[in-house]
Amino acid sequence: MTTTTEAPPAALPSASVADSTKVLVAGVVPAITRGLFKPRRRAMKRLTALDADRRTVETLAAIKRKHPGQGARLLGGRMVVLWGADAIREVLDQSADVYAADAGAKQKGMCHFQPDALTISRGEEWRDRRAFTESVLATAERVHPLGDRFLSVVADEMSRMRISGRVEWERWERLFDHVTLRVIFGEKARGDQDLTALLSELMCEANRIVAREAESSDAYHELHGRMEWYLRDPEPGALVARFADAPQTDRTRVVHQIPHWVFAMRDTLAANAYRALAVIAADEAVEERVREEMDGRDLTSAADVDGLRYLEGCLQETMRLWPTTPLIAREATRDTTLAGERIDEGTQVLMVNAFNHRDPDGVADADLLKPERWESSQRDYRFNHLSNGSQWCPGEPLVLLLGKAVLAQMLAAWDVTVLEPELPAGSKEPLPHSLDFYSIRYAVRRR
Repeated sequence: MTTTTEAPPAALPSASVADSTKVLVAGVVPAITRGLFKPRRRAMKRLTALDADRRTVETLAAIKRKHPGQGARLLGGRMVVLWGADAIREVLDQSADVYAADAGAKQKGMCHFQPDALTISRGEEWRDRRAFTESVLATAERVHPLGDRFLSVVADEMSRMRISGRVEWERWERLFDHVTLRVIFGEKARGDQDLTALLSELMCEANRIVAREAESSDAYHELHGRMEWYLRDPEPGALVARFADAPQTDRTRVVHQIPHWVFAMRDTLAANAYRALAVIAADEAVEERVREEMDGRDLTSAADVDGLRYLEGCLQETMRLWPTTPLIAREATRDTTLAGERIDEGTQVLMVNAFNHRDPDGVADADLLKPERWESSQRDYRFNHLSNGSQWCPGEPLVLLLGKAVLAQMLAAWDVTVLEPELPAGSKEPLPHSLDFYSIRYAVRRR
């Protein structure tokens, strides 16, 4: 008598053509429509009206239930979509070598404004640029050595805000514009809105370049010329003043590392903090706990603001709930194995943050605001708003410090009410899958 043993289910089973198409339509098309580099205002409004992110979650959850492994192969294996933490870890831990970010739409678009950036580098160039970036941004330190100076900038800019009962996105964006320029380049850059406007112009062009050939741009040369001017006489107390002591070679291309910091601080952090203010103000219990944590702290002290861990959890949860990078893509640079299965060189690997962050079957209380989720120091590779592994955001400690400082200063000075859109108390009721930051409006009253 013979017995047969059932083979274990494949970690990366093949999805049907129909399911492959559903993944692309629900997971990839909205990300491209929204804008891979600069969010399109009209597209954000339209996608929110369509509740596109909810559709993404529902579609991928249904496909994952058919294939409960680490992910699924799409289109005959030319693509792989991942939802298992182990496989995601495997890819992100090798993103500077085996699974490159310098290919496809990301590389094509980013080359338009930062062709030698760390985020689209690999191998020795990646290691060189990573060492430089980590040194300038003080990645290994919870509190940046210039943290107190940066928080004095935040406090000063908050005191200069001219608010007459309402706050809308445009005013918030101007706040972050000034903070970003002063933190990176120094006091003399505060009024250089031409620099940030040039970068925004190039990023908007990069959205379109994804679908066509790149073109040379006068804005590129003007932007890089402006940044180089600030490097000729770096202002003490600014990030550029740390360049001289950071490890660098001819391949570092230091100027090319700056644009990413500018848009990560001015655009991405601004959007995340603006949404975080909304979820805090909409939930009385959350706001009360934030204010209790702030009580007695010096909000111009980097050490004190670093200690606002519950507020930090609110900011992290906001980024989890509404990731500004809804999709991460990598390309296999050689034949390799993933989750124990062979994949070919050139395979596109997709990690859909909009789904993985809200997977109803994999993430507890996926639609609720749970700041306590971030009390553990252990990183969860399903949550990639600041990425993980070798491509983990080297500016994360500084981003969190500045974001908390702005939120704390705002809440210390003002009573804030969300006028629109209507939001539930997120710690108790499910929050919407889409939250268009352009549309958020607040009523404020001086405390």
